[in-house]
Amino acid sequence: MEFTCAILAGGRSKRMGRDKATLRVSNKALIQQVYDKAKPVFRDVLIVSNHHEGFYGIDAPIVKDLIPVRSSMVGIVSALMAARNPYVFVLACDMPFVSKDAIEYLLGQVHGEDIIVPRTKYGYEPLHAIYNRSCIPFMLTNIERRRLKVRDLFPYLSVNEVENESIFFHKGVSVFTNINVQEDLSLVRRLSTG
Repeated sequence: MEFTCAILAGGRSKRMGRDKATLRVSNKALIQQVYDKAKPVFRDVLIVSNHHEGFYGIDAPIVKDLIPVRSSMVGIVSALMAARNPYVFVLACDMPFVSKDAIEYLLGQVHGEDIIVPRTKYGYEPLHAIYNRSCIPFMLTNIERRRLKVRDLFPYLSVNEVENESIFFHKGVSVFTNINVQEDLSLVRRLSTG
């Protein structure tokens, strides 16, 4: 089965105050780090962003948000509508510890469901998850109703909640670690050098 990967880079970065995708950790932009981990696994990698082609210096097509509502769900549905494949593996651009092992493990958990989402003791990880095109009408309806949380879709779709703490921690760090504020960035930089 073929999959498309979509890296979401259209967030407001409100708490950070600047575009998170271009923040540097270990001398590399966060989005470049995520792309470098995804590209060996996926033939098709898209970037969902409202920036122009080439903005990030990555050889991947940029898909614009189809609806002028700032929400990760809008990014996901935009990726689903642009993808050549029925399943899209969604990754946030600010997850520097994404691992090939975790990606491949999650890909192996696809058994026809609409959504395949990791679940840890902290909750769901919808920005490191797999979505089927069958989600599109439900997402569009929820966006229209301003119900913008991905988990609001779960009662209406088949969902495989994947729990595996050992695979979702890489070198003692959660692959879901993301960056929202300056303190997160400082911590990630320390972990990356240690």
